[in-house]
Amino acid sequence: MKQVFHYGEHTYEYFIEFSERKSFSLIVRPDLRIITRVPKGATLDEIEAFIKRKWLWLERQLSELRKYRKPGSDELYVSGKSLYYLGRQYMLEVVGGCVDEVKLERGKLNVYTTKSLRNSDHNKKMINAWYSRKRSTVFKREYLKAIKLFNYEKIPQLGERVMPRRWGSYTSDGKVLLNPRLIQAPKEAIYYVCVHELCHKISRKHDTKFYEELEARLPNWRRIKESLEIRFG
Repeated sequence: MKQVFHYGEHTYEYFIEFSERKSFSLIVRPDLRIITRVPKGATLDEIEAFIKRKWLWLERQLSELRKYRKPGSDELYVSGKSLYYLGRQYMLEVVGGCVDEVKLERGKLNVYTTKSLRNSDHNKKMINAWYSRKRSTVFKREYLKAIKLFNYEKIPQLGERVMPRRWGSYTSDGKVLLNPRLIQAPKEAIYYVCVHELCHKISRKHDTKFYEELEARLPNWRRIKESLEIRFG
């Protein structure tokens, strides 16, 4: 749900994500998208009152992220870039090292490189390899959890495919493919996409039968889907 918030001379466009929670939270994505996560039933007045209380923090976050949003800077894999892993946002820090490696340490994604710290292509290659290793573990784990909801004699093969507008796919030859970008999203979103695609083995179309199967296995799928689209779509 998209809204516009006015505060003094400032105008912000932000998205509201309703969920089963008791508290309010505010997220600023690297692309400067502002997201408020709020309890179900929260009113617009309550939400905007919360944003007003967080205004100084919001402005600091936006100001900090704008420093790195120079033309073409989104593509540079250098210190200061923001990256997501399993739903959490991490700041990239590139430092010199004796070997090339990537580590998640103390709330940062640290890249230790034997090359120039500004070698974006080399840094990107290391980070992509790190993401790939994480995907091989996380995707498989969430898929095996999802498959337990079904009584399939033959388990569909799991794979990956880059898809610009879809998070997953069930292919004509019976494979489940996940979008590699899902590694940025929370585990519950990865699990949801696995369940969604496995339901397509029962019904290929998004028809009544499909949604009945999905609802029976994952009653809160709408909330997870909405959160995935707002935060990472």
